[in-house]
Amino acid sequence: MFKNKSILFFLAAGLMWGFLFVPAVALAADPLAELPKPGGYTSWIRIVFILVTLFGWWSFCEWVDKDTQHLRRLNREMWNGIILGGGAVGFAIMLLLPWSTTGLFVAGFALWFVITVGVCCVYVVIRNGYVEANVRVFTPAHIKGWLLSLGKQKSKVLDAVERVRINSSKGEKVAVPTEPEQIKAYEAAQNLLFDALWRRATDVELLVGSSASELRYRIDGVLTLQDDLLSREESEGALNFIKNAASLDIEEKRRPQAGEVRCAISGVGGGMTEIEVQSSGTTKHEKLAMRIVGDENRLRVNDLGMPAKQVELFEKLINESKGLMVVSGPRRSGITTTLYAALRQHDAFMQNLLTLEIQPLMDMENITQHVYDSTKHEASYARQLQTVLRREPDVVMVSDCMDRETAHLAVTAGMIKKIYMGIQARDSFEALKKLVSLAGDMDTVADSLLAVCCQRLVRKLCIACRQAYRPDRQLLKKANIPVDKIEHFYRTPPEGLVDSKGNPVLCSNCQGSGYFGRTGVFEILYIDDDIRESIRKGQPVNAIRAQARKNGMHYLQEVGLQKVIEGTTSMNEVLRALRSNDGDTVKKAASLPKKEG
Repeated sequence: MFKNKSILFFLAAGLMWGFLFVPAVALAADPLAELPKPGGYTSWIRIVFILVTLFGWWSFCEWVDKDTQHLRRLNREMWNGIILGGGAVGFAIMLLLPWSTTGLFVAGFALWFVITVGVCCVYVVIRNGYVEANVRVFTPAHIKGWLLSLGKQKSKVLDAVERVRINSSKGEKVAVPTEPEQIKAYEAAQNLLFDALWRRATDVELLVGSSASELRYRIDGVLTLQDDLLSREESEGALNFIKNAASLDIEEKRRPQAGEVRCAISGVGGGMTEIEVQSSGTTKHEKLAMRIVGDENRLRVNDLGMPAKQVELFEKLINESKGLMVVSGPRRSGITTTLYAALRQHDAFMQNLLTLEIQPLMDMENITQHVYDSTKHEASYARQLQTVLRREPDVVMVSDCMDRETAHLAVTAGMIKKIYMGIQARDSFEALKKLVSLAGDMDTVADSLLAVCCQRLVRKLCIACRQAYRPDRQLLKKANIPVDKIEHFYRTPPEGLVDSKGNPVLCSNCQGSGYFGRTGVFEILYIDDDIRESIRKGQPVNAIRAQARKNGMHYLQEVGLQKVIEGTTSMNEVLRALRSNDGDTVKKAASLPKKEG
């Protein structure tokens, strides 16, 4: 509104001229007039008072100019002229009155105020007559809503504190914004990241649709629905804020994008946590997936949860200079973590360590990792493995046995190199059967195979809130456990515990889940000479199973039951892990305690 600003500039200049020079002119006209006291030519209090009022009128003029652009029934030029003219006339009357008398100044200012406000009220009354009741201005309801929003806005600015330190994909710290809309998105992102880190989530999935949103965590391998943390609008704000921090295109809603951020809860010691961010979408919703890279991906063999005898056997197999080791299990059972732990046992400076992976968990130091992407590589997975084997590696890790050619290459390479390979299977014997079936050459499998390991991940009971109980005697007998040697098992506390005020009682250590962290349950099928001969002869799996049992092999159920006896986990958790194929059990997150005050 350039014209309005120009007029106001000249009015302000006239005001200053009137305050500074009109008294001097009056003094010159009357030689007998009494000389004013020092500082009597100017009243700074009056100047500040008038300028503050003038600013309010200026703001109203700006609003009228914008408002008439949307209300086509009101003539923009006409109303701009009326509002400006009314204020200018009142200002001229006030300026021409004598300023030496306080009473006349007050009267002049009151006259200007009445004229100016009267003209503004005329516009408001006419304007409100053309619009619906919910968009009328300066009504009691509008003034009340404005005051409430002003109070909320003030509290929003005060509450925009940093609960989680966020570093962008470029390594720069994300500052706390000052704009109202950015503050809302920032707070939503802060709530999401803080809740996910506090609950120890490893995966976060946020779906934002046109009318609703859905938030899910994966905590200790179990999907958890978190439906009361963010509204649909807050979810959209958090999604866009995190995408921006990860250097993703906010306007791109459909095409898959990938980036990363680093976060840490403020006031808590330790370094920044790496979070991989991926976004994609459909016609119905936009999806934000975050994978939080935790310390469990950096474990070594001693940290996996194997009993002492299994650790001894596993390390013996790792120390073999050549041969094929198979690590098996269902999806999300920790196969890659175990493969990484085995690789860490090798000297990365003295040996050439290579991997072929579809989706790496993390970057491994001094290990060359090759990633296979079917959308970017024209050659097959097996062909890329062939390329890796040509680079004269000492140790190769193959994350997945994709097809017959991959199995044949891994088995053949195991004759002269150390090979680790992952296979999805329910137990060691099913994994062995798959390997023999895919490779097709039983003699080569028998000569190169060192062992087949199968595993599950179980949640560990929270030692702060676990409860002891006496197990059922019939259950112990079915499990072939001596009744007189078991005093108690442990389990999670019952759900629904509340305090005297009705607030949910949550353990501060596990956040109410009853579990804290995970450990592995393993069975190792060691390929000795007898089993090697059985494979070469093509004997059935049951015969190999009997031979392994004769050699002292312990099955998954037995190793899991031993962890129950030790108090590491619960019977229900072992049963859940053994019967689950991918661990995708969905639970509802425990509610946070209500804040008092």
